[in-house]
Amino acid sequence: MTAPIAAAEVVRAVLPNGLTCLVRASPGAGMVALHAYLRAGGMFDRDRPGLARFVGAALIRGTHRHRGPDLAEALDTMGASLTVSAGTETASLAAHGLAEDLPRLLGFAAEVLVEPAFPPDEVERVRGELLTAIRVNGLDTRQVAERLFRRLAYPADHPHSRSPDGDEATVAGLDRATLEAFHRTHYVPGAAILAVVGDVEPSAALDRVAEAFAGWQGHGTPPPPAARAAPPATVVRGEASVPGKSQSDLVLGVPGVDRRDPDYYALMMANLLLGQLGLMGRIGQRVRETLGMAYYAYSDLRAGLLAGPWWVRAGVSPVNVDRAVAAILAEIEQLQSSGPAPDELADARTFLTGSLAVRLESTPGLAQMLADMELYALGLDYLERYPAIISAVSREAIVHAARRFPTSAYVLAVAGPDRSAA
Repeated sequence: MTAPIAAAEVVRAVLPNGLTCLVRASPGAGMVALHAYLRAGGMFDRDRPGLARFVGAALIRGTHRHRGPDLAEALDTMGASLTVSAGTETASLAAHGLAEDLPRLLGFAAEVLVEPAFPPDEVERVRGELLTAIRVNGLDTRQVAERLFRRLAYPADHPHSRSPDGDEATVAGLDRATLEAFHRTHYVPGAAILAVVGDVEPSAALDRVAEAFAGWQGHGTPPPPAARAAPPATVVRGEASVPGKSQSDLVLGVPGVDRRDPDYYALMMANLLLGQLGLMGRIGQRVRETLGMAYYAYSDLRAGLLAGPWWVRAGVSPVNVDRAVAAILAEIEQLQSSGPAPDELADARTFLTGSLAVRLESTPGLAQMLADMELYALGLDYLERYPAIISAVSREAIVHAARRFPTSAYVLAVAGPDRSAA
């Protein structure tokens, strides 16, 4: 893979107010994309789960300069888009439009991040949307199984012990003043990253960013909670009954690693082989294709600023839950004992380098990658080093990584019809 971004092509600057900005020119694209990260995710909710998600959803509903509908109409007229969302670790802004509209697009982004008005009527609309989503998810066996897994796998004070959606009682009770206070504390330039990619001249783009965000002031955010989760010492199992359902969904896994863990790339490749490559990897091939027991079966590794879960997820008939779990564990044990075959390892390496290249073909994809590189301190030469990083992951490293998913000590969460009555 030829790196689509070389370190020398990226201009990085920290503005006087503390905002870190990265710009990469993409001549001839005719478009421009923005991607911003702020340390304003659910890990800062503390005892108010859902607060960060509420704030993120409310930002585009009106600023001190534009009503929400007027902002949406202005973006639509430009043929541009702008979204804000908040996950467990960060809040993010993504926007794209014509390169000639960069000043206006930056202006709208600055308004949304710096000057939200939290109009009372819009706050109530957002509250209603969030509560509806929580109630709908409470009837979704996939979501119920995930929430149960999080409660069982992580300590109660760990950000990954709960969904960033929050709970119904908390979201119903959050008032406008609380939203404003969270915004003042966490939406500050010193804890923000903004990447700009497109048909722009880097120094001019930096000037535009500095102009748009000149009035943004604020100190660093409070530190995130000390988030540690010990792996389970034995099998921890929980089941939740969801009335009216005929399918069971299961989540089987362990706390994983953060993005900076030395074993991250080996775990990423182990996860790819187990439940991603081809038709959902080895697990999908065995549980879904060969045994025909699952509607879906795959594995997923969530590694970010915090150590998220490494889990296998599957949807099965209730009578097949135990058989599916046994088949999943058998595939994990097989990888732990034998490792990948040479052709399998070669396919995994090709997939990882090729899929990254595809992701970076779009201007928004490039912008997000730049922001990721800054967020995780990967270095501006990361994409130049990436093929060598992947090639250096050995079979032995993958075996070692796979053994961090013990088959004798894990968390299993199942949601579906009441199996005790069967």
